[in-house]
Amino acid sequence: MPESRRDCINPILVGGTGRSGSTVVGHLLDHHRDLVLTRPMEVRFIAGNDGLADALSVAIRKPGSTKAREAAELAVERLKNRWYQRATDVGLHTSVSADRLEFLSNVYLDTVDSDPIAATQRLVMSIMIDVAPLGFRWIDTTPANARVADRLELIYPQSKVIGVIRDGRDVAASFVQQTFGPSDVFEALSQWERRMLKMHKAMLGSRPSRVFVIDLVDLVSGERTETLQQLCDFLEIPVDPDMVTWFDLNVTEQGAHGGRWCTQFDSNTAELIDQVYSECVGRLLAAGVRIPRVP
Repeated sequence: MPESRRDCINPILVGGTGRSGSTVVGHLLDHHRDLVLTRPMEVRFIAGNDGLADALSVAIRKPGSTKAREAAELAVERLKNRWYQRATDVGLHTSVSADRLEFLSNVYLDTVDSDPIAATQRLVMSIMIDVAPLGFRWIDTTPANARVADRLELIYPQSKVIGVIRDGRDVAASFVQQTFGPSDVFEALSQWERRMLKMHKAMLGSRPSRVFVIDLVDLVSGERTETLQQLCDFLEIPVDPDMVTWFDLNVTEQGAHGGRWCTQFDSNTAELIDQVYSECVGRLLAAGVRIPRVP
């Protein structure tokens, strides 16, 4: 790999609503010879709630304010606690020592008031050197990436953001089977609607050439080859044979579980899910949001 890998300034940030397919896209890109997934594959501390992107946004809006300072301190607290070790094998602790993180955080807090953009970039890039040391260009799949695409542009102006969208009924059905997120399917639908709108607004606030929305249906069925080519064209990389092989074996219509909401619930609940979803879609369409295709 070229030596410039240690200063990656054009990362690939994949996100969505959660349970929309961003993990699949991340693994797909990881099989390209010039790309590598971060470790962990969702770093969280940049785009997650009350993370560094949020703190920087406050600092830009209210420079030198108490709120800006509090946001920076909260971002550091979450960096060192919430995102450092999320589980035994999941978190920044798999790549960054606690001592190094403490040092970098202190430098950030000492400099963020006077130059928030530079301080944020310094902290993020210093951590990412450890999180993705072997790749020429790294991929992070924190779901919130697409929902704060505009804020991430301040940290990585040359980054590319991929927003993955999926039928909200399937997203909601998937969430209720997880140990995280909403346990009620209708609450999950409401969250999907809010996140779709937030992603739409964030992408509108970004440079058009920097963001790309991919529908999971297009990736797993239909014009698969064309969709993969569009993805690579957006990232300005050639289609890689190893990536294509992995794509053909692992990214399948069956594996995407399209339409799972129809069979996962009883008929009355499924009918109500469809009704509520139609209402969500109507509001999103009125706001100009692109709606995922039906599997």
